[in-house]
Amino acid sequence: MSRVLLVLFVFGAALVHAQAPAVSAPGLGLVVGAGNFFSPIVSNLERGIAFYRDGLGLEAPGQPSNADDNAPLRDMFGLPAAKLRWTIARPTGLRSGIEIIEITQAGGRALDRRIQDPGAMTLVRPVGELEAVLTRLKGLGATVVSKSGAPVKTGQAQMVLVREPDDHFVELFAAGRGAGPGDARVRLTVSNLDRTVALYRDALGLRGTVGEATRDQALMNMLGLSGGTVRLASLEVPGSAVVVEFMEISGVDRRTVSGSIQDPGSTRMQLQVRDLDGAIHAVVRAGGSVISTGAKPVELPAGRGASIKVAMVRAPDDLFLVLIESRPQP
Repeated sequence: MSRVLLVLFVFGAALVHAQAPAVSAPGLGLVVGAGNFFSPIVSNLERGIAFYRDGLGLEAPGQPSNADDNAPLRDMFGLPAAKLRWTIARPTGLRSGIEIIEITQAGGRALDRRIQDPGAMTLVRPVGELEAVLTRLKGLGATVVSKSGAPVKTGQAQMVLVREPDDHFVELFAAGRGAGPGDARVRLTVSNLDRTVALYRDALGLRGTVGEATRDQALMNMLGLSGGTVRLASLEVPGSAVVVEFMEISGVDRRTVSGSIQDPGSTRMQLQVRDLDGAIHAVVRAGGSVISTGAKPVELPAGRGASIKVAMVRAPDDLFLVLIESRPQP
């Protein structure tokens, strides 16, 4: 395996044996923790549940929830008249998971993003039996993006990129004999990596490394692209086990696909912040906007008469962030 693939995919698909990664210390930045790390907006909740549960093997017990009687939650989305339904699916033994959301009665439309288009979101999912998982996903509507419609092999490892029915991407990665299951993480395609790092690392306080632009034929084959270069940053969310990767692909055809939170193919993430107003200001200063009703935070019921202050913002490259004000522990 080439050095670039080792750099990209060792942290992109965790070759460790541990069932859960170590939780990093909160640090002194604005972000102090994370919620569900990947929240795909889908056109049909039942189909989405089947894809992530039956296809990827995540646990999704119980019945879907809805926001019919939760006006503040609808206001958080900036969609007071919409219908919201969701289910949380988690890898076995992990607290963070995938919150699959269906939004109707809000004028949503399919976005049709490609992997190289800014705003495309990929769930990286290490698996034991790649071919078996790939067969299940194709049976649930996934299409293979990787060249030749098959996994790319490098040494004992193999990887493949698929596109699910609502245009989110899933990278399946099998490390080979003797490697553990690893941990899932997410990867956002961005238009400008330096600008992205300035927001998430320098302004919000995520921590990690930024790589150099590189060309590698095996990598491009996995992404289903010809030519071009890839540059990647891997950033940890303080106070959590969540790793977010940001990927800029240059030298290929890219298009701008602007989406709204209600559009299938959009994605949101939850971040806990020590200073909600400060975090909102950082996103807006970077070119984002508040989409919650009235362009301001809302108070969500938190049980026992308590509430929690949150805001949903559109960050550059159409990643939707739920910023949750974190309360100091007594």
